[in-house]
Amino acid sequence: MFRSIARSATTTTRVALQAAAAARPAVVARGYATEESEADFDARWIEYFSDDSLTSREIRRGLNDVFAYDLIPDPTILTAAFHATRRVNDFPTSVRIFEAIKDKSPDDATYSYVVDQLNPVITELSLSTPEQLGL
Repeated sequence: MFRSIARSATTTTRVALQAAAAARPAVVARGYATEESEADFDARWIEYFSDDSLTSREIRRGLNDVFAYDLIPDPTILTAAFHATRRVNDFPTSVRIFEAIKDKSPDDATYSYVVDQLNPVITELSLSTPEQLGL
């Protein structure tokens, strides 16, 4: 008797599971890690930092996200970030951008190259590098 009850319960469970599986939609694999071109990456961050409504906190959050990638951001992204820090009058964050560039640079030549690329914006916004500040 116990055997027939167990068999009946197993059959009922199997039928219920098959019905539930048939009612569910098939699992669709979605790729969350999409490939983004360098131009799209640059454009996305330039657009982000060009938003006039950004607060100082949002600028710092964006910089944190940009520097979280395993790369040194393109000078055009950094230029937009420097303009954003100037809009909100956040001098310490502009110095931290230079520090982050130095931290990401594998050697002094790379850091010097990036700073040389940023010279026009440094002059335009009267920015100071950490070296000029004695840091």
